[in-house]
Amino acid sequence: MVTTMISAKDLELVALRELRSVPGGEYIAHVEVDLIADDWRLNVTVRDGADVDRIQDAVKATTNRLKQRYVLRPDW
Repeated sequence: MVTTMISAKDLELVALRELRSVPGGEYIAHVEVDLIADDWRLNVTVRDGADVDRIQDAVKATTNRLKQRYVLRPDW
């Protein structure tokens, strides 16, 4: 599979769009890419009323999918 280089800010926008498309995603207020050594993860902020378990499952699935499609571009 071909991967595309992307900035962290652009990845946050892609992730937010994808996460808001899942049931319950309307409660997602903010997505942030958290850099961990040579890897990354998504941190999500949700509004009151969110089904946290459903959101966590969506974040895990979205993270795995995005890691297959994108490589973070180093921002110097």
